[in-house]
Amino acid sequence: MLSQLRRHFFSKRVYLFDLDGTLYLGKSVIPGARKLVSQLRQQKKQIYFFTNNSSRSDHDYVAKLNKLGFAAKASEIVMSTHSLIHFLKVRKMKRVFLLGTPAMKKMLARQAFVFTARPQVVVVAFDKTLTYEKLQQATRLIQSGIPYVVTHPDLYCPTDKGREPDCGAIAQLIELVTEVKPLVVLGKPHPLMMKIAADRCRAPKKDMILIGDRLSTDIQMAKAQGIHSLLVLSGETTRRMLSRSKVQPTYVVGSVRDLM
Repeated sequence: MLSQLRRHFFSKRVYLFDLDGTLYLGKSVIPGARKLVSQLRQQKKQIYFFTNNSSRSDHDYVAKLNKLGFAAKASEIVMSTHSLIHFLKVRKMKRVFLLGTPAMKKMLARQAFVFTARPQVVVVAFDKTLTYEKLQQATRLIQSGIPYVVTHPDLYCPTDKGREPDCGAIAQLIELVTEVKPLVVLGKPHPLMMKIAADRCRAPKKDMILIGDRLSTDIQMAKAQGIHSLLVLSGETTRRMLSRSKVQPTYVVGSVRDLM
């Protein structure tokens, strides 16, 4: 059974790898991850690193992945922040009030977004520099009628030290206080993430596979977009959670190590 899975897996042309919980946890690389990515590169496969985590910039991810031994390029990084940039540009929303990190702010500034207390939109991201004052400002703006967008729905981020509150948790707090729903929740499983990857790789969906650890984001997006998925049990999802879920992956392994 595992040999058949490997055969199907390595027959693809494009590999969309989630990061946290799939290739690494915090600063710890999951065993077999480097070897797998290296083998795919040797076979001239297209690799993309898919992440909802908007607390870092694309440059940060290149640096981190290179430090961990994955030899990543900027063109291989697909982030929820890329979805955000696309969404806001289409709607000509350039003036932003940001609940986000300095790294994210720099990434948006490179795309000519302006940060102001009189914005067209409030952006709620994975803000590790969050303060009560920033929350107050955001909720007051939203209650005054300014729309808000959420970069991704994740309630927590898995790390080698346990779970950390993520963007989805911050967004839920804001929605409870303001009684206003966001204009959109981007990131996985929103289809815009897949569109960005598809525009870059220019490959048919039958040649793509998404590898991730979350049913509600990674596997749900793959299923909705009609591509194959491989669930790894090295992050969020347990076998018990999988058995109770309506969202089912194409394949399941304990970790990426099982593919080697």
